[in-house]
Amino acid sequence: MLSCTVLALLPSLACAQASAGQPKKLAHPTTAALASKKGKIAIPGAQLYYEETGRGAPVVLLHGHSFDRRMWDPQVVELARHYRVIRYDMRGYGLSSVPVEGQQFLHADDLYQLLQALHISKAHLVGVSLGGFVAVDFMALHPENVLSVVSCSGSIYPRPGPEEPITEAEIARRRTEIAQLQARGTAAFKSQWLKSLLKSSGPDSVRSAPLLRQMVQDWSMWQPLHVEPRVLLGHSLVPRLQAHPVQVPLLLLAGARESAARQQDNETLKKLVPGAQVAVVPNAGHVANLDNPAAFTQAVLQFLATL
Repeated sequence: MLSCTVLALLPSLACAQASAGQPKKLAHPTTAALASKKGKIAIPGAQLYYEETGRGAPVVLLHGHSFDRRMWDPQVVELARHYRVIRYDMRGYGLSSVPVEGQQFLHADDLYQLLQALHISKAHLVGVSLGGFVAVDFMALHPENVLSVVSCSGSIYPRPGPEEPITEAEIARRRTEIAQLQARGTAAFKSQWLKSLLKSSGPDSVRSAPLLRQMVQDWSMWQPLHVEPRVLLGHSLVPRLQAHPVQVPLLLLAGARESAARQQDNETLKKLVPGAQVAVVPNAGHVANLDNPAAFTQAVLQFLATL
């Protein structure tokens, strides 16, 4: 765990913060100023918006639920000094296509199509929350296309996967929930959602709040307003890794204020992937890369530097 040592391989991160008192602030320009390449890529059933900057080994950044590529603003400049950085909006978020209700897809399959279109055979994957789940799913499905994975607050998704079809009872329940949400109003839903995110944040959440608020405000809310397909492996992930072990460098992060269940999921996944490492980002909650951007970025860079 990360206190004054971030694993054995990341000794400088927490110790430097302990001596300095507060994490170093990372300045970051606007999204438009960061991208050297950007556009939309057509994949089966959707178009994915992406942005790319930097040179070197590819690093793909995967955002969380209700967010978009902008959640990586604090990391892009620093990572692009060493790597070819690609960030994109997943299907149903940001500037990418919204899903079609009743049409099954996996976010990991979308990622595979994106990499193919960009002629990337192998990449480092860095994800937070939903993005972490997607990165781990991709590792399980396409280990030959992965250089490494950093997953924060998104390791084992504790819900049914695509092998468990959505039942009529589940659809009926979701229709009721959607009607209740619509009656309540999307503004009220977003306000409560943002409040829950900020509640878990670290002491410097005032710094992350504006970007979180903007992304949630811009979120289409397609997912809670529709019967969403099974977009993650869910319950099938663990049996798959047990049947088909992978050997991929894996760093599992969680904010110090993250729930005990999320941190336990990291420990469970660590046992399934040989050599996997677990660490905690200090002064951070669920969205650790925004709560404590300096610590998160340094953890990623130091992990990648050991490979």
